[in-house]
Amino acid sequence: MKFLWISILLLSIGIRLSGQNTFSTATDGVLTFQLTTVSDGVAYAPRHCLAIWIKDAGGNFIISRKVMANSRKQHLVKWVANSNYNVADAITGATLNAHTSHTISWDCRDIAGNLVPDGTYQVWIEYTSRNSASNGIVGPFYSFSFEKAETPLSINIPDETYFKNMSLNFEPIGVFLESKLDESALININPNPFTESFSLSLKTATASFVNISLYNQNGVRIDEIFDGFNSEKNLEVYWSQSEIKLPLMQGNYYLRFNINGKIYGKKLIKL
Repeated sequence: MKFLWISILLLSIGIRLSGQNTFSTATDGVLTFQLTTVSDGVAYAPRHCLAIWIKDAGGNFIISRKVMANSRKQHLVKWVANSNYNVADAITGATLNAHTSHTISWDCRDIAGNLVPDGTYQVWIEYTSRNSASNGIVGPFYSFSFEKAETPLSINIPDETYFKNMSLNFEPIGVFLESKLDESALININPNPFTESFSLSLKTATASFVNISLYNQNGVRIDEIFDGFNSEKNLEVYWSQSEIKLPLMQGNYYLRFNINGKIYGKKLIKL
């Protein structure tokens, strides 16, 4: 794969810590985490609520990546205690009727869209088939710590009783890139340059997990355009400035694609 590296930093950014004169490295990159849940056979099983989120080493909430519960979120007691119900930029939906596999993507940014410093982070998973907020019995949960740095990671995590087939991959990479896709994938953006909106089409050879996010030239995530499993092989997305609170200024922007853990980038021009 040939990359055209554009603009400032590629693998790492020096960011100033609030109230300090020291600098911390903040490596840009993408984390992909996969797992399969297994029923614990209680109460309403196999129906269950589920949450997957990211914390830092200090236990601070960073961002939710998947919350399947709708009106029953209160029963994900560990997630609620850490997140205060924050589902910004997460995959959300109804209570799940059966146990299955899940894939999430994290672009190393917090709920404000800002790149976080390097260090130890944790992926947390929790599910419950009980009314856990009422009876005080927490459902199965698990966490896995990893180092976010300039070194790539590819880890097969040992099975737990209720969490199987777990893997974690971290690819440090610059957001400011244009990359050549595999021949099996095709991306079209129209129009580009754009004024108020654009349409995006993605074709893949097989059903794929896809995350598509929009960034400005400072590497701040503007919007998460799509996040989930695309079973149709053809994905059509329409995006408009009405999707965000503040209008985009004229200039260069970047779309980053995570397709089954492989990262690609495309440049956008806002007129």
